[in-house]
Amino acid sequence: MMKAFSFIHTADLHLDSPFKGISEINEEISLELTEATFKTFDKIIDLCIEKKVDFLLIAGDIYNSADKSLRAQLRFREGLKRLDKAGIEAYIVHGNHDPLDGWSANLDWPENVHIFGKSVEKITFEKDGEKITQIYGISFQRQKIKENLALNFPKIPGSKESLFTIGLLHCNLGSGTGHESYAPCTLQDLIDRNFDYWALGHIHKKAVINERDPMVIYSGNPQGLSPKEDGAKGCFLVNVDENGESVAEFIGVDSVRWVVEELSIDPLHSEDDLITGICNRIEKIRKEVGGRSSICRIILTGKSALHSSIARVGVLDDISLEVRENEQGQVQFVWVESIEDKTNPNIDQKSLLKREDFIGDLVRLFDEIYHDDEGISELKKSLDPLFRSPIGRKLIEPVDDEQFLELIKKAEKLCLFKLGGKDSNEV
Repeated sequence: MMKAFSFIHTADLHLDSPFKGISEINEEISLELTEATFKTFDKIIDLCIEKKVDFLLIAGDIYNSADKSLRAQLRFREGLKRLDKAGIEAYIVHGNHDPLDGWSANLDWPENVHIFGKSVEKITFEKDGEKITQIYGISFQRQKIKENLALNFPKIPGSKESLFTIGLLHCNLGSGTGHESYAPCTLQDLIDRNFDYWALGHIHKKAVINERDPMVIYSGNPQGLSPKEDGAKGCFLVNVDENGESVAEFIGVDSVRWVVEELSIDPLHSEDDLITGICNRIEKIRKEVGGRSSICRIILTGKSALHSSIARVGVLDDISLEVRENEQGQVQFVWVESIEDKTNPNIDQKSLLKREDFIGDLVRLFDEIYHDDEGISELKKSLDPLFRSPIGRKLIEPVDDEQFLELIKKAEKLCLFKLGGKDSNEV
């Protein structure tokens, strides 16, 4: 039997990172967003102290860049000092955003801080004089690590006398994660090490990859920074009992939450209806995010006569300004980052396909594109020079196949709107 213990696993703090895609915000809200990553880190420290955990694990990307801001380093140290006073250890590895070869200020770290180097190291944690667990970790020496760092961890011989073993690693596990394939590895690589828990970082979405033998978890980033990082963000509280059985609980700690909300225009008949519908969605979000502020993207869907009004230049911008003004001075604000138009004209697509005129030809052309994967690939390839040009790289974000298809659909709707000027089968 061993002593029970607990820890918190977090990663990808990205301290001092700006929010992406935010514009036209007032000074108060701007300050709230600037402080969001720091406040979220403070909430993690508060949680460690409140839950009286034994240690904190941070699996890389503490900072947002190799040349960490001094402000971020100072704020990070202040949080670790609070842990030190509470008798809580902190075990840290660096990732691709904050590799060891980047600039760091010459700061004195509290005695409770253990930063792993460029080779796998082992630290044994003791509780009340008894050895409880051994923690292995490795930091990124440089940003672009392409080798499998998991293979550098030792294989632990299994026995009842073995200490509970934790691996602390910033890596890309598997494929299709949507992140750069730095320190790529497989689940089998981790299983083969015979560890009890793998605390992973790098992927910004929480995920329990393996529930036991070993437990493998991505904590995700605790503070979302763009619409792609919507929903609850936080860290994992892990309790390990006397038998070495672990239970992980996700706890939301984000200071500002990103929310993506859909609103159908099917039942709406006027601009007033649309504004009221958006305001109702905002109040719904305010009630659901647990007292925190939020940034939301409203996606309009469905079809009605309102489509032609929504498609007019400036209409959605004006509505955004209207609903944003209502948030001025709100302690718990819900800021509309954008209102995205995914509505469709109120037309009968089948009848347009049968028309023997230019519009019919146009609709049939788009329809062929939607059902021709090779044609879509060729079209995307033909636009590569636009995306890769110096101006294109500054103004246009790279798009995946799904996003490219959405752009084609928008182009079709715009063509029909410009040709007809209204939503009906009279186009």
